Amino acid sequence: MPSIAKQRRALFALYRLLGIAEEDRHDVQAAHTGKPSLRDWSADDFDRTIAALQRAAGQHRDQHAHVRNDLEGRAPSRPPVADGWSTEAQARYIEDICDRVNWKTGRQLGPRRYACHTVLSGPDNALRRRQLEYDGCMPRSARVHAWLALTRQEASDLIKALRKLARVNPRPQWEPSNAD
Repeated sequence: MPSIAKQRRALFALYRLLGIAEEDRHDVQAAHTGKPSLRDWSADDFDRTIAALQRAAGQHRDQHAHVRNDLEGRAPSRPPVADGWSTEAQARYIEDICDRVNWKTGRQLGPRRYACHTVLSGPDNALRRRQLEYDGCMPRSARVHAWLALTRQEASDLIKALRKLARVNPRPQWEPSNAD
């Protein structure tokens, strides 16, 4: 059975779909259950009201609400955490974006320098800058592996910064990339 929170979200989505105003919501709730406040509702009250609103919206003809069950064991909106380090997908995406940038200092040094200047700047990150062993002449798999030294947040920040840089300074179409 879906959680109360999930049923509340479904109920409010139906209110928006049917165009029921906030000030009329309590009247609709009282008409279906005799209780104007959601605080007093049980799971059966939610089921009965959601089913009636879904029928009114033409979504189905059943007597029961159609709300998906919660996922077992974990919250549905949270991705699994990988111990705080960047993921393989993030590292590959960073390298893909690096291929789309026209590096003024060259592909060999440009990405590392840019990362050190943006997400690894400041005196607190001196050791972190040394941990980033990146050389643009390395094979692609080694370059991708080098980005795994970033934390998830650093990788996310670098991706945002590189996207902006790729828009402002794209690599010319005639220039070959350094991809293996």
